[in-house]
Amino acid sequence: MTEAGTSETNLWETVLRKVGTSKAVAQKKLLVLGDAGSGKTSVVRQLLQASQQASDVRSGAVETVSEHDLALSYSYMDVRDEDGEEIVARVGVYQLASDRTTDRELLQFVLDAQTFGAAAIVVVLDWSRPWRFVKSLLRWVYVLSAAVDAVCGESGWTPGRAAVDECRERLERFLQEYTDADADVDVGRAADVLLPLGAGVLEANLGLPIVVVCTKADTMGVLERERAFGEEDFDYVQQVLRAVCLRLGAALIYTSTHNPDTFTTLYHYLAHRMLTAPTTLSVAELNEDTMVHSPRSGRSRSGSAAVAPDAVARTVSYPFRMRANVVDRDIVF
Repeated sequence: MTEAGTSETNLWETVLRKVGTSKAVAQKKLLVLGDAGSGKTSVVRQLLQASQQASDVRSGAVETVSEHDLALSYSYMDVRDEDGEEIVARVGVYQLASDRTTDRELLQFVLDAQTFGAAAIVVVLDWSRPWRFVKSLLRWVYVLSAAVDAVCGESGWTPGRAAVDECRERLERFLQEYTDADADVDVGRAADVLLPLGAGVLEANLGLPIVVVCTKADTMGVLERERAFGEEDFDYVQQVLRAVCLRLGAALIYTSTHNPDTFTTLYHYLAHRMLTAPTTLSVAELNEDTMVHSPRSGRSRSGSAAVAPDAVARTVSYPFRMRANVVDRDIVF
C-alpha cells in the first residue's frame, strides 16, 4: 500500500473512532397545549431562550418560533451538560393550535408507540382568566386521554399499550421516589421500599410527565385592584389546581414575562422530568436514551450515552434543586 493510501486509511480510522466514542443525543418531545390567547407561543419562545442562555450566547444563535397560525407548529431546543459544551438531548417542541377535532387528529404524529416514553406535556393556563382554569385544564386532559387511548390501540396487547403501561409504571415510581430538594434522604435506601401513593394522587395516570403552566402571573395584581381578589382567593385557586394536578401526577408552575427567571425554572424542570429515570429501574430497563455518565464529576446525569452496568447502578438524575410547594409572588413578579 502506498504512503498516500496508508494516510487515507488512518484518517478514516480516526474519524470512525471519534464517531464510535462520541455520546449519542437523546431525542425527546415536548407537546404544548392551551387555549387561544393563553400564551403558548410566548412560553415556547421563552423556553428556547432559556435553553440558549448558557450555551449559544457566544454565537448569538436563537431558534425562531413561527408566528403563523399553524394547526401543529414545530421548533426545537437543545439540552446541554453543566459546562454548556456538549448536547445531551434535543427536544422537539410541538404546539397544538386548538382542541378542534381536525387539530386533535394531528396528535398521532407526536404521540406514538415508538416515542411515547420520550414525550412530556405542557398545559398552558392564563392568569388573566382564572375562572376558566379548571374547565380548560380538564378539557385538555380529555384531549390527552383520547390521544393516549389512540396510542394503546385496540383491546388486547399492542406495542402502544405496552409502551403506555411502562410509562405509567415509571411515572408512579417517579412520584413514589420523590423527595424535596433540600431533604437529607438516602436515595439508595429509599428506593428499596416503595410505599403506595396517597389518596387523590395519580388517580388519572396517563403515563406522561405533565407540567401545568399558569402564565401572566403578574396580572394577579390587576385582579386584586379591579376584581377585589384577596389572598384567600388566590390560595383557593391554587388549592384547586394542585388537587387536579395531584390526580394527574403533574407539576404546577407560575410564570411571568416580567421575570424571565420563571421560564428558566420551567426549562430546568422540564429537562429534569424528561431526562430523569426512576432509581429503581433495573439495568435491563435502562437503555442508551436514559443516562449519561459524567467522568469529570463522578456523577450520573440523565441524557443519553452508552454506559457500563456499574454506572447504571448509580443514581440517575438531571438535578432540579428548587424546593416544591412554594409560590413567592415577589419572585414571580
